Amino acid sequence: QRVTAKWDALIKNDFATAYTFTSPAYRHLHSLEYFKSRFGGTVKWRRVAVAHVDFIDKDAATVGINIHFVYYLKETGETFNMENDVKESWVHVNGQWWYVMKE
Repeated sequence: QRVTAKWDALIKNDFATAYTFTSPAYRHLHSLEYFKSRFGGTVKWRRVAVAHVDFIDKDAATVGINIHFVYYLKETGETFNMENDVKESWVHVNGQWWYVMKE
């Protein structure tokens, strides 16, 4: 549920809410403004589906996600409907699952 809630926030461009799903360690090191800056603006996410969850151990998991998005080519104004499979790392800390943002 937290994976889809994070992506629902990103789809709505609600970066403040999406930021709250990042790990406490990430939020300690990086501000919301920094988090927002990691997204370039050439992509508009449309929908996501969790494909699988692989538990590494009781406190770590890799989540496979299928993302549907529109890519905007700034130079020509063209748009492309695309999809991609990605893997996200999540950790269980203090009773909650947190997204591990990659740098």
